[in-house]
Amino acid sequence: MKKTILSATLAIMFLLCHSLSYAAINQFTGHWKNIDSNTRGITTLKITGNANALKMHAWGKCHPNDCDWGAVKAYAYAPNVSAPMQSSARAVSAIYTTSFSQTLVVVKAIDNNKLRAEVFTRFSDNSNRSNYTATYTFKRQLQVAPIKPMPIPVKPMMPAVREDCISFNPATTTLRNVDGRWTIVDGNHWMFNFGDKKAEAMKALRIIKHYKMNQSCFVGRPDPSFTYLLVKGKAPKKRMQGEDCVSFNPNTIEVKKINGRWKIVDGSHWIFDFENKEDEARTAFAIIKKYGFTRTCYVGRPNASFIYLRK
Repeated sequence: MKKTILSATLAIMFLLCHSLSYAAINQFTGHWKNIDSNTRGITTLKITGNANALKMHAWGKCHPNDCDWGAVKAYAYAPNVSAPMQSSARAVSAIYTTSFSQTLVVVKAIDNNKLRAEVFTRFSDNSNRSNYTATYTFKRQLQVAPIKPMPIPVKPMMPAVREDCISFNPATTTLRNVDGRWTIVDGNHWMFNFGDKKAEAMKALRIIKHYKMNQSCFVGRPDPSFTYLLVKGKAPKKRMQGEDCVSFNPNTIEVKKINGRWKIVDGSHWIFDFENKEDEARTAFAIIKKYGFTRTCYVGRPNASFIYLRK
């Protein structure tokens, strides 16, 4: 414990010594977004409070939604012991602890609307992974009421395919128990959560590695209504032994409203249900056509914990 506190203190002192200007506490407080939309680290920070009672709330990159790291106590640092903290703070730090790691986050102001964060992650699970550091730049998010767009009277029947995909490396993807939940991860990137279903998680991992899947894609995030995985921008193909798949014909599928719910159907076979989300149903329809998917496959039916499509 003493070693951890000493390491954190030394890291903070190093950053303070290399800070070029003073900042007031209000240059740290606010809602901040990582300027790199493709980051695999911290995506969002929210810092609240005053010099004597600060909190830092962080979110990290996850699938399909960012992981909430939670809000923890944060601490401001002045240039010397007599400097007024509220008006001359140089940095703010916070520590996040999980069952397998400890992450120190130290932020300093670049200007009124940008922060730079130095992040130090130390693994505590004897996994032989290297401790590492990362640097992120965040931009202040102005809290303004959104402007509602004018309704479009005519809706195209077949919208252009706008895909939302996140890449990962199947070679380094592995299974880890994160706080009692079996999770498929790629480094510090949490992708698929199976709760206490270890056997289903292991089977899903074998499937990912068999097909060499390296993109996880979504329609309708957050709370996606349709998900699929790709292999270098193409549909997975070639059967894996032991799969549980249901076939359909991509040439005869249709989008239909049945009993008030939008569905993709193949004749009398209901394939996918989108509730009242017609736009998402039509986008998924276009994606199925694009990649020529012919099978929906499951791990753990009923109430499948993992679903993928293939040719």
